[in-house]
Amino acid sequence: MADIGSLLRETRIRNKIDITTVEEATKIRAKYLRALENEEWILLPGPTYVKTFLRTYAQFLGLDPHLLVEEYSARFEEPEELEVAAFTPKRRLPERPRRMGPPRRGIGIALFVLGFLGFLLVLGLTGGDEPNGGRTRDSTPAQRDRPAAAGERPRNAKQPAPPTKRRRVRLEVIAARPVWVCVVDSSDRERVGGVVLQAGKHEGPFRSRFFRVTVGNGGGDLRIDGRRRDTPDRSKPLGYQVRPSGVTVLGQGKSPTCG
Repeated sequence: MADIGSLLRETRIRNKIDITTVEEATKIRAKYLRALENEEWILLPGPTYVKTFLRTYAQFLGLDPHLLVEEYSARFEEPEELEVAAFTPKRRLPERPRRMGPPRRGIGIALFVLGFLGFLLVLGLTGGDEPNGGRTRDSTPAQRDRPAAAGERPRNAKQPAPPTKRRRVRLEVIAARPVWVCVVDSSDRERVGGVVLQAGKHEGPFRSRFFRVTVGNGGGDLRIDGRRRDTPDRSKPLGYQVRPSGVTVLGQGKSPTCG
């Protein structure tokens, strides 16, 4: 098989298609298209985006996208570990210096025993002072056996639990600079189908029980339930899972690709 870049470039030239026409049709920036044709993989965001761009470009030119993606994976892709990044790094609290002194465990046990004995003493002194032999007015057998009147709720009846509402989260993606974005909701529907957002553009807001999001770099920020969260500035793509309870980083192979 010929080189991937040569095949793309020769097919485009043979069909007399300008690079700007491909950019408008595929929403892939011209510099990324030229990088694909020249096989300059270092200029692209990462292996995930290379596969997505190859698949989109091949489909536009009428080539077999699966064949090109498999060729790229076999010749150029190397396995690498996904660096886990969080929105805010955790700070390690300084260790408190240990106090040197006599052991206090025995003192605490002694105080607990004295308090328990005092409680038993008070309970024994006040146990016989209740009227009617310690029984309340509602504890007579006649009153306990009296049937409930029509429309009256039994005294010991359990209150029905209120129905629980399924919480939903609202998500919006904001582009601080050009960034590739893929958003999939809880029903596996693509809300943003792997497009490059230009600076100042946004997608959403969307509502779902949870979302899986992939951003190409730190240029795509997330607004979750009205609160904006900045993504880490990095050249590799990173996936997130957004739920009403919070945001977690997706591991390798779990980020959506929208392709």
